[in-house]
Amino acid sequence: MFATQDQDNRRAEAPGLTRNHGAAARRLRRAAAGAVCAAAVALPVAGAATAQAATAAPHALAITWTSLALKNGWADYGNHTAAPAVTNINGIIHLKGAIATTGTNPVPFTLPAGDRPAANVFVAVDLLGATAGLLNITPSGVVTVEAEQSWSKAQGFTGLDGASFAASGSSFTPLTPLNGWTNAASYASAGARTINGIVHLRGAITTAGATGEPFILPAAFRPDHTVYVPVGLCNANSGRLDIYPSGVVDVEAEGGTMANAECGTSLDGAWFAKSATSFTPLTLQNGWHNYADGTVNAAVRKISGIVHLEGAIAGGTNPLAFTLPAGFRPAHNAYVSVDMNGANRGHVLIDSNGQVTVFAEGSPSVASSFTSLDGVSFAP
Repeated sequence: MFATQDQDNRRAEAPGLTRNHGAAARRLRRAAAGAVCAAAVALPVAGAATAQAATAAPHALAITWTSLALKNGWADYGNHTAAPAVTNINGIIHLKGAIATTGTNPVPFTLPAGDRPAANVFVAVDLLGATAGLLNITPSGVVTVEAEQSWSKAQGFTGLDGASFAASGSSFTPLTPLNGWTNAASYASAGARTINGIVHLRGAITTAGATGEPFILPAAFRPDHTVYVPVGLCNANSGRLDIYPSGVVDVEAEGGTMANAECGTSLDGAWFAKSATSFTPLTLQNGWHNYADGTVNAAVRKISGIVHLEGAIAGGTNPLAFTLPAGFRPAHNAYVSVDMNGANRGHVLIDSNGQVTVFAEGSPSVASSFTSLDGVSFAP
């Protein structure tokens, strides 16, 4: 299933304006859930070398990060990004930092024993040029980087910020696959868990050409608004989950190539906020506006020491979309994958001064047409 292995310049052009809808059949299915189909590129500077609520208060947890020992020629990316590190918060493993290599060995590190998953997981990450990548993480802790495009994209830059996964299935509620979808063999079964208002998903699903939604979320896990969350597909291809207040979940693949989703869709690392409660609204700039059409406005919240974004935006005439309030800014620059129009991949660059710029893997128009902030998190 999930298997694979040009250095560019950093900044992008200002996004243009277009809109790209999905296939008509998908639109008709989603219309029943009140949905509208929706969905930009700065390249990192070339560097050297049952719903269960957590008992800890959302803002009170002190985070202890463990540094990751790099190997096989991999090195810290530098350029004001964090050094690679890992932490466990309420059973969710979070990574941070950025790495690069001049070599061809795709194994950059092994996770410490206490931060390893109980089953194989595949987590979407950002690569050079806002391209899609995956971390393949085994129960032994071995981490392998996979690239959707050429291996040089992973070599040049692999971002760990925003990557997360469940350590185990403890407290996760199983999800029932539908319409010919099944849990993928040798991977965790699909499940959901709520922690401090954030719904975390887990597992991997596959199908032999089935049509229709892969599952419907139980009432306790449904958002009160429409969310679009980036996920990894087979061969590190880009995809997303469209999740509606009705609980209906749809899988979309970049370019409409559903074979990549059918081969394998990873739910690991996918999360969304159930509501905008306790989130702080963000002030958009440079022509960016809230997307609407069932999504919530752009907002930010710090939960257990991790900053979470939500909402969807569009229309920017400049990649700089907003500036985070002082209490939500990282101590380092963070690059986090985001979903864009048509399930295309992009990233947001979150600067230590709070400025957030939006960039696409391909045409800037896919960013200005639609950029989802759902699923974006980072260490402050």
